Amino acid sequence: MKGSILVLIVLVLIGATTEAFSSKVTGEVFIKDTIVNYFDKSGNSVGSKRASHSYQCIVPVGDDSSRLFNIVSYYTDTDSMKSFAYSLDSTVGVFGWKYVGESTVYYPNGQLKSLEKFDTDGVPIDSSYYYYPTGKLKMLVLHIDTAQNPFTGSRMTKPYHLLYMDSLGNYLLKRGNGFLRLDNSDGTYFEGELKDNEKEGRWEGFNMGSRYEEQYLGGVLQSGKRFRANGEVISYDAETKESTPILPLKLKQFMEAVYRKIDIPDHLIPQLKSSLINVTFVVNKDGRLSNFKYNGDIPIEIKEKITTAIQSVGAWKPGRLQGEPVAINYTIPIRL
Repeated sequence: MKGSILVLIVLVLIGATTEAFSSKVTGEVFIKDTIVNYFDKSGNSVGSKRASHSYQCIVPVGDDSSRLFNIVSYYTDTDSMKSFAYSLDSTVGVFGWKYVGESTVYYPNGQLKSLEKFDTDGVPIDSSYYYYPTGKLKMLVLHIDTAQNPFTGSRMTKPYHLLYMDSLGNYLLKRGNGFLRLDNSDGTYFEGELKDNEKEGRWEGFNMGSRYEEQYLGGVLQSGKRFRANGEVISYDAETKESTPILPLKLKQFMEAVYRKIDIPDHLIPQLKSSLINVTFVVNKDGRLSNFKYNGDIPIEIKEKITTAIQSVGAWKPGRLQGEPVAINYTIPIRL
């Protein structure tokens, strides 16, 4: 239900403080390198359980050929479950986690908040149910097949908002027509009118610390404005609403510069299980690179040399969403 940003190999990263636990095996579920993230009530990362409103456990499950990640969150005060799901990836993206199967979220009182289903490619399917803390149904969404992803061959679906009701059970929307408000747990929202399941007219919302307004015609963004707290107004349209980070050089030149700066001793090369290394890092709001992560079992000396090479090429320009700079997770392949 969250808004989207153009993604090829880039994903918005929600930063989290991590704590590693010892490896263990339970039956046929293999658990190692479990990570715990702590968050405040607004969803911001904090450094300890004592300072948190909730905490999240990320547990690798299965072997390398069929690896999934069990993502489980708990409310700190009661240790009661906040959410439960399996993900294809261990890093949250702009669309949320890349879930597989059922994903459930619960209110602090234990009532079910949402039930969603995803296929083996992480695409939402079937019906999604959303509830009020009282247990009353809030919204029902059907996910309708629209096309096939030309890059991956996986299915693509579009949400059809079948109904939306207020907390008293009054219908605000039926069969894609009426008022709709999309709320997130961090206090952000987006609301407006749907006509034949497409956004129409004026929509408004709040995210990234400020309010914004958008005008739609037949589901197509015509114009948008963000109203910053300092009084500044940022205008955008469908072409300028979203932008990915800009490399300091053209991609080919950037990769050539990185390879020139990588100096790996010959005795370390045989320790690699694969010659292809995927490197993921964050392009922060100020263009600074951080949080480098590597797939597979890579010697730390090789990680350090690749990280240094990438950071030394030059300054990046951050990605933007609705006029605001945002932290973006960026992945590049390195072949040694």
